[in-house]
Formats: sequence, structure tokens, C-alpha cells
Amino acid sequence: MPITSLRFTNAGPFDDITFEFDRQVNVFTGPNNSGKSTALHMLAEICVFPAGIPKKLLKTGRSQWSALFSIGGEERRFEEEIPIELPDNKIAMALLTEVGFTTFIPALRRSTDYRSGGPSIHSRSLADFSTGAQLEHSPGNDELNISDPRKLVHSLARSLGMPITIEPELRKRYELIATDATMVSDESVIRQMIDLDYAAYRQGKPHIRRFIEQVAHIASEITDGFPVEFLRIGQDERGLFPEFQTPDGILPLNVLSQGTQSIIQWLAQFLFGYAQYYDYPENLAEKPGILLVDEIDAHLHPSWQRRILPALTGHFPNLQIFCSTHSPLMLAGLKEGQVQLLRRAASGQVTVSRNETDIIGWSAEEILRSVLGVRDTTDLTTASEIDRMGELIVKETLTEEERTELEELRQRVGAALPGGPASSQMESFARFLNEVYAKPEPHSPSTGGKRPRVSRRNAGAE
Repeated sequence: MPITSLRFTNAGPFDDITFEFDRQVNVFTGPNNSGKSTALHMLAEICVFPAGIPKKLLKTGRSQWSALFSIGGEERRFEEEIPIELPDNKIAMALLTEVGFTTFIPALRRSTDYRSGGPSIHSRSLADFSTGAQLEHSPGNDELNISDPRKLVHSLARSLGMPITIEPELRKRYELIATDATMVSDESVIRQMIDLDYAAYRQGKPHIRRFIEQVAHIASEITDGFPVEFLRIGQDERGLFPEFQTPDGILPLNVLSQGTQSIIQWLAQFLFGYAQYYDYPENLAEKPGILLVDEIDAHLHPSWQRRILPALTGHFPNLQIFCSTHSPLMLAGLKEGQVQLLRRAASGQVTVSRNETDIIGWSAEEILRSVLGVRDTTDLTTASEIDRMGELIVKETLTEEERTELEELRQRVGAALPGGPASSQMESFARFLNEVYAKPEPHSPSTGGKRPRVSRRNAGAE
């Protein structure tokens, strides 16, 4: 059930903002402090449980919101206030019941040297706890040292501000892979991998194990040149941990590069929750879902960044993706309307616009200039020298010192740019330089000659 539009008030830098969404991919981009994370947090507060929007984002403590969702081919509007109180809010409960699987992946990914003592309580149904079912004990796993499971479920309910009788939909969502609300942790991912591997063996359902394998398979599509394959659950003197076959040999999760770990962590949190929500179906790709990821490209090389969205959309065609990025390569290949570009005016007001054409075949240079508004994509020193050249060229008269400065700038910039790679960036600067060299030099004060003024912005620098 995709979200087709969202309007909200009084959150982050927004007084009143309306977004129109693509049904498959929506990438928030723009300068820092323009509201990318705020928009994702608002979406999470509306359609993810448990989420919990940071109170600091709400200017007046409350926000009005309304959203359109496509349900069965028809659009249905939901509107309420944030923060949302569940389960008392019937509108929000109806939305969660209708929307299908949803998850929010925060920007921070934490890597540790965690080892598990064995399958954890997360592999058991919360319903088992409420009926007083006995927990299986695995030595070394502190989470299982609970004498009365009913006390556990009461504690969980109190921590969420929920009544002891938990609504089935909320219970179902809470049972999904657990992590801190502000970060993805390798601890929760490792626990879930161990639980799934154990469940596949214990329940005689080997297809459950394939979801761990799928995480590694999708990660390998992103990690260009460094394939990873889930091999087994290993064990050392400290406990259990997942092992992966890599070009560098068999490695535990925490030994992989930070970028590879980051990919596996958020992919696992998303995919395990997606599968669990629908009870590990064979046809998971056909199920609807909404994925929210803040800073989706964190820790990744540019060649990996541009592979993320094609990998996700290729495997999960019914998944609606919302993510934030600063990378031009995350925008490369996107279709019309899939970029949510946020800009802050001098007044402080933030506005949003969408790309009106496909960004297919564009270079990173072209995306930086045309979409992200970065006019000077070279180093700051060269950019400032080119700006100074433009200032001198448009002057009607030059002093002898300025004539000398202009000639020195021409020599330095002219020598620096051709030494770089052949690219649209170099070509754009070359066009500007050609304009500079083609113009007759300004007359000195003694000649009194004049010529038309030329702005750098229309001198081939676009």
C-alpha cells in the first residue's frame, strides 16, 4: 500500500510542507539542515511501529499531518496529530493494519565484537510469553535469565506505554527484529541470524535460512568486486556468530569492512522483518512493504552507492523505498519524480521540488551541477581563482597590478585543469577558459578603451 502524498506542519525546518511521492523510489536530497531526516522521521511516526519521533523535531510539541495511501487501487486519506498515541488512536491503528510491512533504518550503524550465547527470546512469539510458556535456556545468554515470562511481557508493555493486552497488529510489529530507535546494531542482526538458522533446523523449514543467504546475495550485488556468501553460524570460546565466505577467506561479520558491515546490517534488519511480518513466505517479493532508510549510502564507495537502488527494486518490485543521501551517484538512473530535492531560501523557508525528467545517462558532474546546485566541482583554490578571473575579465579597465594578476591566474588555472581527468567538469571549465582567452584584454587606464561586460555565469561556465 504505497504512500502517494504527505503533508505535515511544525516539524524541523518545516512550517507547512506537502510531498508528492513516487510509488516505488523516493530519494530525499539537499544541503545539511534542509529537513531530509525530519521528513523520514515523520513518515516513520505515521507508518512504522515502534518508531517514536524525537521531540526536538516538533516545534510546538504537536504536528498536524495528512497522507494519501493507495489501497486496492483507490486512494484513502488518513489524518491526525503527531505524536501518535497507540493503541488509543483508531485512525493510526487502521492505517497500520492496512499498510503492510514497514520499517525505519536510522542513519547510525554500530559495529562491535558481539557474540551470542544461543537463540534468544526474539525467536519466540510474544504470545508465548503472555501465556506463561517456558523459555529455552542457552548458557551465556543473559537475555534468557528470566524466571517468569509474564513479568517480561508486562515489562515490555510498560516500556512502550502500552496496556498489558497488546493489540495483535502492534504485537506482530513489536516482534520484528529489535534494535535501538536511533541506530542499527550488529548485535540485533547477529541474534536474528542465529535465531533464523536455528529455527530452520529446529522446525525443519530450510527455506527460512534462505533469507540470511539472500541478505548476503543482495549485499554482493552492491559490493562490486567483493562478493560475500553466508556460510554458517560459527562458534568460539566467547559464543556464536555468523561467518561469511569472502575473497579474503571465511570471516565473521565484525571483521568485514565498515561499508560491507553497514550494508549487511540494514539489509538484514529490513529483510528479516519483511519476511517475519508475512511469516516467511516463498513469494515475499510479491508482498507490499515500505522501507525508510536515513543516509542509505553511509560508508560506501561511489561505485557501490549507485548499485543500491537497482538491487532493491530488482528483488522487491512491490516495495516503496524512501531514503536520504548527499551522493550524486545515488540519483543516477532515477526516473521522473523520484528525487525529493529540498532547498532552504535566504529567509529560512524550506521548499521541495521533484525532478521533471529522468536522470538516466547523466554523469555525477552533471547531477552535482544541475540537481544538487554545486556550481564549482573542482577544489576550492581553483574555483576561487576562476571566480577571480571572471571578476577581472568583466572590469572595464585594469590596473597594471590587476593585469599581472590576471596573467598569473591564467597560467595557473590553465596548467591545473588540463592535468585532470577528461570529463564534463574539465570540458565546462575549458569552455570558460576559451571565453577568457578569446576576449581582447581590457584596456589599461591610459587608453580609456571600453568593451561590453561579460558575466561568468553566461561565459560558458554552466
